[in-house]
Amino acid sequence: MRRLWAFFHVAISIVNGIPSQPPGSYDFGYEHDAYGPHPLTVFKSAADLEVPKLDALQSHKACESSLYTLLTPRGGATREPQATIFDTNGDLIWTSSWRGQQLYNLMVQEYRGEKYLTFWAGNDAVGGHGAGTIIMLDKSYSLFKEIKAANGLDADLHDFRITEAGTALITVYEMVQHDLKDAGRNHIGPVWDCIIQEIDLETGLSVFQWRALDHWKLSDSFREIGGDGEDDRAYDFFHMNSIDKDARGNYLTSSRYMHSLTYVNGTTGEIIWILGGKRNMFRDLSNGTATNFAYQHDARWSGNDTITLFDNGVDDAHRDIADTRGLKLKIDEKAMTVSVVTEYFNPHKIHGISQGSFQSLSNGNVLLGYGNSAAFTEFASNGDVLCDTHFGPESRFGTAEVQSYRVYKYNWHGWPTTSPSAAIRKDNVRNWRFYVSWNGATEVSTWVLQGSQNINATDENWKELNRTKRVGFETAFELLKSYPRFVRAVAVHSKGHMLGVSEPLDVRGVRNQLVFMSSMDFTDYGIWITQIGMALGGLLLLGSLLRIGVVAWHNRPTTYSQLPTTPH
Repeated sequence: MRRLWAFFHVAISIVNGIPSQPPGSYDFGYEHDAYGPHPLTVFKSAADLEVPKLDALQSHKACESSLYTLLTPRGGATREPQATIFDTNGDLIWTSSWRGQQLYNLMVQEYRGEKYLTFWAGNDAVGGHGAGTIIMLDKSYSLFKEIKAANGLDADLHDFRITEAGTALITVYEMVQHDLKDAGRNHIGPVWDCIIQEIDLETGLSVFQWRALDHWKLSDSFREIGGDGEDDRAYDFFHMNSIDKDARGNYLTSSRYMHSLTYVNGTTGEIIWILGGKRNMFRDLSNGTATNFAYQHDARWSGNDTITLFDNGVDDAHRDIADTRGLKLKIDEKAMTVSVVTEYFNPHKIHGISQGSFQSLSNGNVLLGYGNSAAFTEFASNGDVLCDTHFGPESRFGTAEVQSYRVYKYNWHGWPTTSPSAAIRKDNVRNWRFYVSWNGATEVSTWVLQGSQNINATDENWKELNRTKRVGFETAFELLKSYPRFVRAVAVHSKGHMLGVSEPLDVRGVRNQLVFMSSMDFTDYGIWITQIGMALGGLLLLGSLLRIGVVAWHNRPTTYSQLPTTPH
């Protein structure tokens, strides 16, 4: 019986074009360019979407499955930057470009009791940082706010965080003229100053501003000036890439080129303490491993005495000097000590030469995004690897062909104002099918296929032809010759009400190639399980009847009454 079921499972996979490779297995071809530098998932109903194909190298039931995965794929092998959301199975939920601009840092954030998608959009070719604006989209994916930095400056790409007070923290870069003697030069030249801005989201005015140049010397930097500091080539000595504000009203900011975290008084702007780098103020209780982080990103408070960060350990000029890790640190601000709580290492020893993210999930797990390398990994709190996923081939890691500044997980409910997209196309075995999808719609439970002879028929005059549960981004229905001329799909909520309807499509052009009836419908797992059960039941019934016949034959009488040879 088990062998028979396995046979049916494989057969169904072949019919539907589902890869026979089990989830969580390593795809050697994917990782070695068999599908090119940017493997894509394509859709018949939404051919214009560019969506990374995911390769799940490792999976575990303990991974956070109630949240969606958010990333911003971009790079030399991509057509254009995208903001993209996947579900826990790696199926697309939503993807979009934005005005042809570069996109960074897709998140779900709350403002005045409502959830919004937020991301940075702009020009990222500005000396390793960005000049742009922050985009906030509501649950219908409509523009709610476009936020600029205060005081006439551009919002940088590295961080944007909405506070509980309804303000926002923004990283800002400004080119200023500065004495370069601390960097070994005898003149004044251009330097990128890094700024913390906290702004009022309603007025756009700054409520707090802090400048790195007011508190740090150029000589504190680990980055050599090289040919910078001349003409329009500003020296990026600090490179701020994250801001976090705690309950005490103070700010924690990460400096990539200082290899340090700076804790800033939220009232006076004075430095309270520095962790790591040349001006480290803490005694390391972990034999140097708590303070030797370098080129790090995404530093956050995780409780009152714990800090998390993505420790790149390397950069483009020093690719092999350390292993990239996630780092959880415990600090004692009275004793001024720091120790390692947990380190998180990717099983493939990825070296994240730029960008990267660390997210503490509500179930205790940790999610790392590897920035310049197209990968994200989820760990148990103790550092054990649970799930490991690539959205580009490992053979191209470090080339910037496919990358995402950060990767995060969030809960999200989207109600797009668009209509579902539909198309009539041939499937993998050359049969015509009706395909439907709805970019951004998270609440669709069931798709219903309807038909009518009149394209302008009212809703009640459209006849239900078939229905199936939504499984994955795109759903397919088999088309039959007996169907009416026009067909459309209705998206149905789990509570039974209609969410949206696709535009009707005319099947007249392919009618001669359709079948009269379907022997099996593989589009709905409930239907095909029932059909297989009926088929197996029929086989069992036939077998039982044959067995009864055989038993009856073997048990037939062996003596017979003599028949008369002459009529009575």
